[in-house]
Amino acid sequence: MSDLYPRVFRKYCRQFAQRSRVRKLQYIAELERNVQTLQVEGSDVSAELEFLNQQNLILSMENKALKQRLESLAQEQLIKYLEHEVLEREIGRLRAMYQQQHQPSSSHRRTNSRDLDSQFASLSLKHKDASSGRDNVSGQLHI
Repeated sequence: MSDLYPRVFRKYCRQFAQRSRVRKLQYIAELERNVQTLQVEGSDVSAELEFLNQQNLILSMENKALKQRLESLAQEQLIKYLEHEVLEREIGRLRAMYQQQHQPSSSHRRTNSRDLDSQFASLSLKHKDASSGRDNVSGQLHI
């Protein structure tokens, strides 16, 4: 009997060692599968990241171009506004000069003056206030 115990023990130890090796091999195989899966995912993410970086670059350039265009349009608008103001002032100045030079002294001159007033009124770049009949630039009442 004394010989049986060491044989059983050695057999048990061999089986334990063999099961341990099998578990280690299974664990290593599982780790290898995980590594392969993660490598594929990493490759996909890397490709997606590269695409998104390119899209970001394109959109950044488009954004810069749009900002420049917006700035250009704002400058054009300012120039148009200033030109408009200059022209409105010139119309007012010409009306005042005309009225000073052509004071109505007779009914014939008064009629001609009204005709010219209506011609000057049509030159105005601003809309007349229809309810009051007053011109927004000079504030004069047209009859």
